[in-house]
Amino acid sequence: MEKRLVPWIKGIAAAVAAMLIYAVPLGLMTALVLLVAAMEEGSNVLSAQTVPLSKAVILLSEGVGFQGGSIVMGVTPLLLTILLIALIRTVCTKTSTDPRAFVSGAVVWLLLQHVLMSGLHVRLEDSTGVVMGKALLIYTLGYLLAAVPHMPLLGVTKNYIRRYASAPVRHSIRVGVRTALILLAGVALVGLGTVIVWITLGHHQMSAWFDALHMQTGSRVLMCVIGLAWLPNVCLWAISWLFGAGFSIGEAANYTLWSSTTQDLPPLPLFALFPQAIDHDALRTAVMLIPLGLGIAVGLSMLFARSGFHIRLKQDSLDMRSLLMDFAYPAGAFCISAAVLSIVNAIVFPLANGSLGSHRLAHVGVDVRQATNAVARPCSIGLFIAWGAVLVITAVVFTVRWGMARHAADSHSSSAKPLGEDQVTEKPESTHRVVNSTPQKEKQGDDEPTATTGLGVRIP
Repeated sequence: MEKRLVPWIKGIAAAVAAMLIYAVPLGLMTALVLLVAAMEEGSNVLSAQTVPLSKAVILLSEGVGFQGGSIVMGVTPLLLTILLIALIRTVCTKTSTDPRAFVSGAVVWLLLQHVLMSGLHVRLEDSTGVVMGKALLIYTLGYLLAAVPHMPLLGVTKNYIRRYASAPVRHSIRVGVRTALILLAGVALVGLGTVIVWITLGHHQMSAWFDALHMQTGSRVLMCVIGLAWLPNVCLWAISWLFGAGFSIGEAANYTLWSSTTQDLPPLPLFALFPQAIDHDALRTAVMLIPLGLGIAVGLSMLFARSGFHIRLKQDSLDMRSLLMDFAYPAGAFCISAAVLSIVNAIVFPLANGSLGSHRLAHVGVDVRQATNAVARPCSIGLFIAWGAVLVITAVVFTVRWGMARHAADSHSSSAKPLGEDQVTEKPESTHRVVNSTPQKEKQGDDEPTATTGLGVRIP
């Protein structure tokens, strides 16, 4: 009986431990921020808001926005969300990945959400059902990341695929997914580099905003540390801006490569880092071609790498059917890569969006459709440009080798034909001479024995 209860108890322990490990440091950080702000303002009122604000921030990291007076915060800090999912995964891996542990842990996790929703001094933007659904989704993602590698269903699925899918098909699927992940990682690095450039170019303006708001050194440092929670959001906005789709802060500001318009932005120093338009047409064109270049580079590497398709034209291979099959599998893999790129971008970009108000600031972030097209389309086109270029070069080399082999065969047949005719005409002549010479000897009365060679030449 006790063994049956162990998975349920472990699930409860996992949910409680994950919430405590996440909430305590976040609460301490919130208390530090409010303490520094209270010391600079000379007031002790802010310290009493530590617990309610910590609860609101935890719910915000789960995608639940809140409104306190005229302040609306609906942009999810994706870095905190990622850390929370990773924490749940780690705790579930250390405790138990049994389905019963997931059920008990999910129930306790939802009960903890009720505790977080009680005693808040702000109004949540979502209903209770939506809040519970988002919290359950976060916990489920963390649990699946821990449980899926150890699930028996995964082994059954792999065996089924091995049974009904050939080795080249399985390899093409793996390479297609890997290619998409490499492209996504490259795009993410480009976005992070863009944000670093923004910080380098705009830190003077940000410092001017700090001075205008009369913020002291402690508040400035804590503001920058807090801003790291929204770093993935800003990276996604930077990717959209760099590749031509742009982003907006409601109706107050719009940022693209061609124009930058601001009007009555909220007094948030982090907004001072956002970029100006690029004036040089050549530079603007160059940065917009980055995803195309990434697609071409990754596509070529996958075509020639040993872990990819390792395309080589053998010296003695002139089989057109085999050559076409060598390029059919990469085409299918790149189609899979294009699909994965589109799906992932269509899921990730909405997560970076949100709201900072009810009217002019109701939408902050990117246009999902334009941003997805700006990233997925040129990367996919780059993959197929690489595939087409290698196909054309290989076809040219194949044609040249085939022509050379055909020419060599024709030359060999033409040189061999006269040699055969000489041999055929020469042998009857020598035979005729032998036949004619024998009677002459007989007529002369020469009784000496004679012999002939293979060519009909007589040897006395």
